[in-house]
Amino acid sequence: MSTNQIPTFIINLKSRVDRRQHIINEFAARNEFSVNIIEAHEHKIGAVGLWHTMKEIIVLASQQDHDFILICEDDHQFTQFYSKELLFKSINQVQEKKADILVGGVNWFDGVVPVNDTLLWSYIFNGTQFIIVFKKFFETILQADFGDYDAADFKMSALTQDKFIIYPFISLQKDFGYSDATPMNNLPGRADELFVKSATWLQNLKNVAGYYNNIPQPDEPDTEIYNTLTIPTYIINLPGRPERLAHIKQQFENKPEFDVTIVEACEHEIGEFGLWQIIRKIIRMAIDADDDVIIICEDNHQFTGDYSKAYLLKNIIEAHISGIDYLSGGSSFTENEVMIAANRFWVSRCLASPFIVIYKIFFQQILDEPVNDNVLADHLLAEMTSSKMVLYPFISVQKDFGNSDKAVIHNEQKGIAESMFAASAKKLERIKQAYIRYSV
Repeated sequence: MSTNQIPTFIINLKSRVDRRQHIINEFAARNEFSVNIIEAHEHKIGAVGLWHTMKEIIVLASQQDHDFILICEDDHQFTQFYSKELLFKSINQVQEKKADILVGGVNWFDGVVPVNDTLLWSYIFNGTQFIIVFKKFFETILQADFGDYDAADFKMSALTQDKFIIYPFISLQKDFGYSDATPMNNLPGRADELFVKSATWLQNLKNVAGYYNNIPQPDEPDTEIYNTLTIPTYIINLPGRPERLAHIKQQFENKPEFDVTIVEACEHEIGEFGLWQIIRKIIRMAIDADDDVIIICEDNHQFTGDYSKAYLLKNIIEAHISGIDYLSGGSSFTENEVMIAANRFWVSRCLASPFIVIYKIFFQQILDEPVNDNVLADHLLAEMTSSKMVLYPFISVQKDFGNSDKAVIHNEQKGIAESMFAASAKKLERIKQAYIRYSV
């Protein structure tokens, strides 16, 4: 075998002759690949059969002492962006970064970090139709447990933090109208739709990064200014919750940077609708007071050990210069994060934020937003604007009182709020570390 050839193992179910012919055609004129077609393990659960086949391939690769291999499913299809030069260049670049896997294209992802013009680090991804696996990752795959509810791509993502995506994609899935490993994709056009959506989002995130990177950051202000600033702070408390009221008052004791007003929550049979009504009331109060920026805080907010007056005020000022509508002090869930500054992430979505900074530019939009009884306040705020950020490390989490007015699951599963905020923080920390290691 030529040293310029990539050991390539193509997975094909014996009965899928249409796929076999398709994949043979894809590689027919590409001498940079040394192709082996591997008969897939058949299993009542397609994903389990796929994983067993991948493990068999890894065993072969270990025996043959390959430095890396390409595992390819039989629905892989090269895109117009593929070139031999790009693939070999990408392999060399991620090898230098001690990669475990390199993916040619994904139909879903969450959490990416730009590495260069054609490479991104990924927190998690979906899509194993074209994946370079490096030798140092072989044993991890062989030792991994794989259950009936696992999926090969998510398992790969969970097993390593050293994973990268080539973008623009050099690989996507040909839509055969059925999927052996993912039953939910058994719809014509489903694969194409997912890859287009994924590619669009990756380009959007690259655009977001470019936009905010071009906004000049202000000089570090004299710390003395922080001693003169106060932020109008509106705390929502439902009557009949004295334990929450006592808790939230204690949280703001000896913090003169907050000009606190306790606002009685609107009681409504639908808790979320009542919350949105009180948010609107607070916005009208802020407009009447001619506030430029306010904090809206729920009574289950709890400051973390990372809170400091200087940390909060510095980020409020810098986020304002960036032109955002609101800044979350902490969130139980974020999606499509882009690190904008050392302590701020742009996000496409953030949920369950008990402490949010809202800027004047966003006030009227909140009042004008049409709603109905199905409103979910945090979802709606996230959907209303693309100009939103989350502080990290978090300065705010939810204290679990076990009597949530909005989310019944929080009353049924003790500690769920704490675990969700912890998982969200863990994700942002991993993305931040990837920025430190890989970002250009």
